[in-house]
Amino acid sequence: MKLNSNVLTFEHTNRLKGLLILLIVFGHISQIFHIYDGLQSTLYSFHVVSFLLLPFLFNHDQLTFKNIKKNLWRIYFPYTLFFLLSFVAYSILEHQFNPLSALTSWAIGTSAFLKLDTGFRIFWFFPALMSTVLLIMLFNTLSKKFKKAFMLILILGHFIIPFIPRSYLFYFPLSLYIPIYLFIIGISVQYIYKHFNYHQYSIGFSILFILLLYLDFGSNFSLATAILPNIINSPVNFILQDMIMITSFFALIAWSKNIKFFELFGKYSLAIFTIHPFVIQALELFYKWTTVAEGFIKFLLVISITLFITKIIYYFKINNFIYK
Repeated sequence: MKLNSNVLTFEHTNRLKGLLILLIVFGHISQIFHIYDGLQSTLYSFHVVSFLLLPFLFNHDQLTFKNIKKNLWRIYFPYTLFFLLSFVAYSILEHQFNPLSALTSWAIGTSAFLKLDTGFRIFWFFPALMSTVLLIMLFNTLSKKFKKAFMLILILGHFIIPFIPRSYLFYFPLSLYIPIYLFIIGISVQYIYKHFNYHQYSIGFSILFILLLYLDFGSNFSLATAILPNIINSPVNFILQDMIMITSFFALIAWSKNIKFFELFGKYSLAIFTIHPFVIQALELFYKWTTVAEGFIKFLLVISITLFITKIIYYFKINNFIYK
């Protein structure tokens, strides 16, 4: 039985999103990671993952045409808009124009294809989110008997996906390999959320999360580029990574829930996510950022400029058109 005090409120969700989006932007400032080998892959082992785990808590929709249409509009409109913007800009800067290839990249939605035609890997998140939501809605629609069979298939998928060559995974439509790999993690997070007072064990989650990061520090992991440990070649890393994804979710809730500052970024998280890559690239055109100190300055500038642009978008209610 879920405890009332255990429910993640709207404010706490926004604070979690705020912390996550700051970590995502931080992870895209390459200058910060030049002398800290392993830190970036460690960061990538949990921050984007937590965003993809949130729908497991809140999406109770069943797989109907109405719900598919609603989520397609909500997720794919900003994806398509910013894909087109980045495609046009990249075509001009790189003196190339291949709309057929771009259409294929947009449809498949994996990072390797998106990088090829837009210069940005980051928009893989939208197709991955869409396929995650579709799998969750399908799961919600099934009877108990078929849910068990579905879960068994996806548990097997969690073990099998890391063995599939990356070049093949990049052809999975809607970055489908990501939700297949993450589904059992999402169900585990959902179960803990529903049946345990995770707030009561927040210190334990935090200590365990930090310990796991220490033990797994430097191990390569990236959903976007399909660098995933497997149970045979890297059994320890495989187990550690699974535990990191679960414990990080509840540790980050604990770290963010009492910090109102994060709400400012959480309520604009989608806008910040879509705008900040363009700000980073613009700053790269005006100055050659090299040192770690310059990286931190760049991070603050990216956050400030992105938030300023976002505020303008929301002030003129353009967000009602872009972010449904």
